[in-house]
Amino acid sequence: MKRKIAVYDITETITEINLSDNPEKIFNIATIFNTIVGDESIRSHSTISAEFKDESSILKAYNEDRENFDIGSFAEKLLLAECSESSGKRKSTVREGYLFILEKEKELILLKLEKTLVANKETFEFEGQLGTDKSYYKVCILSTELNNIAVIDKSRKVANYWLDSFLGLQEVRNKKINTYDLLELIESKELFSEEIARLENIDDIMRESKKYIFNSNIFDKSGLVDSLNDSGLIDISTHVENFELQFYSDKSSKLDYSFEIDERVLKDHFKSEIRISKETVIKTDNFEKLILDGGVSLVNDEIRLVVDRECLEEIRQKLGE
Repeated sequence: MKRKIAVYDITETITEINLSDNPEKIFNIATIFNTIVGDESIRSHSTISAEFKDESSILKAYNEDRENFDIGSFAEKLLLAECSESSGKRKSTVREGYLFILEKEKELILLKLEKTLVANKETFEFEGQLGTDKSYYKVCILSTELNNIAVIDKSRKVANYWLDSFLGLQEVRNKKINTYDLLELIESKELFSEEIARLENIDDIMRESKKYIFNSNIFDKSGLVDSLNDSGLIDISTHVENFELQFYSDKSSKLDYSFEIDERVLKDHFKSEIRISKETVIKTDNFEKLILDGGVSLVNDEIRLVVDRECLEEIRQKLGE
């Protein structure tokens, strides 16, 4: 396949940019691609692995018939995703920009770049340095040979309108996603079925569920139920068919049955610090675990900490004992 480049100006309408009238355009557009997704790119952004969400994905349609696919359909689909379904007008939170499309023999790259970053609209020379905190872009890279899909967003989290509404993709589940979703579900009490959520001891169930998560390397749906059974908080046999329907909510079905818990996600979610004076701050990777384990307490104006055995010698040395 011959290398193809197309650019669309997407506002309330779509305008395809003529690239044949100025050779400088092609050079500057290639520079933009190389800066953001090239091998030598020094970039800081969110990157996820994705997969087709369902049969309606526009990227899936492209992948199945590349030769006959009208790439202008990408611009039409993006504009639709950027507009409100009820009013048909552009969402106030979505910035206008250019959609750059680069087709190679074994790869497709879709790149949305904010208009404010393009200093010269005639040549597509960009302003400042791409990849800085002030530059916003979104990217999708489809490897047609390996069927790998990478989605990039300069923001902390990949925008749903870009991933789902436009591309028809969903993030590939891994330990990071599973752990993130698990914490979100348990904090909102949406991990549990309505029957469990109505129990008088739901707060105890929440507390013991968190202990199970904090003290396990693997989250297992039957393992949590067994743990709560052993604690006497519930009475649900894991040996009967569809036992999980009694304990878990419908929303919990998106979690894999068993997965490794991502310690980094736990740390990001539960890390905290306690200031005890102007000069001293106590930091912890998991403040809630510290409380649940009884590792910290306040007695009058003194904070008392329980020291793990493996840390005692280091503490003694630093205290000069």
